[in-house]
Amino acid sequence: MKASLYEELDKIFHPGCMASVGASSNMANMGMGFLFGYKKLGFSGKLYAIHPTKRSDHFETYPGLLDVPGPIDEVKVSIPARLVPGVMKDCVKKGVRCVTIFSSGFRESGTAEGEALEDEVVRIAGKGGVRVIGPNCMGIYCPETGMSIRADMPKVDGGKIALISQSGGIAISFSLAAGEKGVGLSKVVSYGNECDLGAPEFLHYLARDKKTEVICLYIEGTRRAGELFSALKDAAEKKPVVILKGGSTDVGNRAVASHTGALTGSSEVWNAIARQTKAIMAEDTDEMLDLAILLSLVGPPPGRRIGLLTISGGFGVFATDQVVRAGFEMPLLAKQTQKALFKFIDAPGTSIQNPVDMAAKFFQPQHYAELFPAFDKDPGVDAFILVCAMEYLTILSSKTREWSTAMVKTLINGLNYMKKPVYIVLLHTAEEVIRLEHEHSFLAAGYPVFPTVNRCLLAMQRSMERK
Repeated sequence: MKASLYEELDKIFHPGCMASVGASSNMANMGMGFLFGYKKLGFSGKLYAIHPTKRSDHFETYPGLLDVPGPIDEVKVSIPARLVPGVMKDCVKKGVRCVTIFSSGFRESGTAEGEALEDEVVRIAGKGGVRVIGPNCMGIYCPETGMSIRADMPKVDGGKIALISQSGGIAISFSLAAGEKGVGLSKVVSYGNECDLGAPEFLHYLARDKKTEVICLYIEGTRRAGELFSALKDAAEKKPVVILKGGSTDVGNRAVASHTGALTGSSEVWNAIARQTKAIMAEDTDEMLDLAILLSLVGPPPGRRIGLLTISGGFGVFATDQVVRAGFEMPLLAKQTQKALFKFIDAPGTSIQNPVDMAAKFFQPQHYAELFPAFDKDPGVDAFILVCAMEYLTILSSKTREWSTAMVKTLINGLNYMKKPVYIVLLHTAEEVIRLEHEHSFLAAGYPVFPTVNRCLLAMQRSMERK
C-alpha cells in the first residue's frame, strides 16, 4: 500500500469538521441524525447543517456548502440521488477531503439512470480529488474521533476490533451488539456501492492501523475481485481477518443485486478465497462477533486437548459430548493433577478426572490460589473451558447482584493464576441483566465469554483455521 494512500485514509478517519447536506429541522431527518451522532460521540470539530430553506436550532446552518465560511473536511449527503452530482461539484470547489453518500437510487437500483448518476458522481469526484464512500451507505463510525452513523452508537474506548461492511444495517447491528457487551470497536465503515473507496482500500488501511488487532468484513459482492483478493491476503498476513459473506445462495445472490448492484459468488468460491488468504469464514453476525472477541483477547487454543471445568455434573456431561462432537479431545487429567485437586475437590458427587465438577467447592474461593494453578500445570491439556450458569451465582444470597458480583471478581482473580487460554461459557438461563454485567467483567479482564457451549466451541474451532 502506498504511504500516500494510507495517509489519505488516516486523515479521512480524523476530520476537523463535518457538514451534513440535507439536514433539516426535522429531528427524524437522516442528515440531522448524522450531526447528532457526531455531537453525542464527542466530535471536537465544527458541525454544519446544510439545507437551502430549513434552519436547525442545534447547529450552524447554511443554504449551501459554498456558503460555509471555513474549510470542510468531510461531507455527508442525504438528498435525492438526482441532486448529488451538483453537491459533488460544490465539494470539489470547497476542497472537501471525503464525501459519504447515504442517498440511494444509483447503481443498486438496476436502472440505466441510476448507473449513469453514479458514474457522473465518480467522474466529478475523481477529477476534483475528492474521495467517495458509498453511495447507499452509512459511512464511518470511529469512537476515538467521534465519527458516528447514528445518534445511538456506543461510546466504548480502547476498541481493538474493526468492521468493514457493505451493509449499513450489519454495521449498526454489529456495533450495537459489541457495545452491549462493553466491547469497543476501533473503526467501522459501511461502504455500500463501493463506487470509489471500498473493501480493498479499507483492508489495506486497517492492516496497518495500530489501533486495530482484528478485522471483520461483511461483504455481499464486488466488481474488483483481483484488488479484493490482494487486499485480503495483505491484511490476513498481518492480523486476523473474519469474513461474513452475504448472498452465498442463488436467492441470496438475487437480493445482493438489488441491494448494492455488485457481483457476488458462491460459498465454495469464498471458502476457497478464505483458505488461500488465511482469512476465517463466519456464518452469521453472532459468530463474527464471537470470533472477533476471542481473537482480540486470548487467540485460538494452541491444541485440541480441552480441560472442562463445571459446577454441575449435568453440565459437564452434555458439555463433554459437545466438545467431542466438535472435534476436540477430552483427555483424563494427569495423575499428579488429580492428586493436587483431590485435596480440595473430594466431596461426594464431585469429579477430578475431566470434566472437573467442582460442585460446592466452587463456593470456597479461599482455595483458588492453589486450585487453578493445579489445572493449569496439567501437561495433557492445551486450553480450558469454564461452564457456569447464573443460578449458581445467585443461590446463596437475596442480595443477588452484590454477592454474585463479588463471586465473579474472586473467580477472575483465580483464573488469573492460569497461563493457558481460558474460555468462559456463562449460560443464558436466568437473571439476564446481571448476567450481562458479569459478562462485561469477564471480558474486561481479558476472558472471552459465550452464552452457549456450542458457540464457544465453534469460535475456538474457526479461530484455529488461520494457523
